[in-house]
Amino acid sequence: MKKLQAAVIATFVTAGATLSSSAHAALDEATVTAIQTEVLGDVSTAVQAGFAVLAVVLASSIGFSLLGRFISKGANGG
Repeated sequence: MKKLQAAVIATFVTAGATLSSSAHAALDEATVTAIQTEVLGDVSTAVQAGFAVLAVVLASSIGFSLLGRFISKGANGG
C-alpha cells in the first residue's frame, strides 16, 4: 500500500513539475518583448508629463518673481 502511495505522490510531483515548466515556457520572447515595449511607453509618458509639470512650475515661479519685482518697483516709485 505504501508503494502505491509513493507511486501516486511521485506521479503528482512529476506532473506538477511538467506543468510548471510548461507554464514558464508559455511566456515566450514575443510576449516579454510586448510587455517591455508597453512598460517603456508608459515610462516615457510619465517622464514627459513630469517635465511638463516641471516647466509649468518653473514658469510660474519666474512669472510670480517678476510680477513681485514689478509691483515692488511700482510701489517704490521707480
